[in-house]
Amino acid sequence: MEAPLSGQPKTGALKGVRVVKFKVGPGQLLLAYQFDSKRNVIEVLDVGPHENFYRDLQRYLNTRGVG
Repeated sequence: MEAPLSGQPKTGALKGVRVVKFKVGPGQLLLAYQFDSKRNVIEVLDVGPHENFYRDLQRYLNTRGVG
C-alpha cells in the first residue's frame, strides 16, 4: 500500500494491470493487481508462477468483462 504504483505496468489487453515479481524459496511468483486511486484500493487479481500466468490472467479478466 505504501507504493501502489511500484509494479510493472502492462500494456495491450492487460492495460491497467500491474505485476510484481518476488521469490518464495527457490521459485519466483508473480502478483497481478489493479490500483484504484480514486478509492485508494488495491485489487489483487492473481498470484502464481510465470507458466501460463498472463494467459490465465487474461482469461480471468475476460470473464469479468474487463479485458
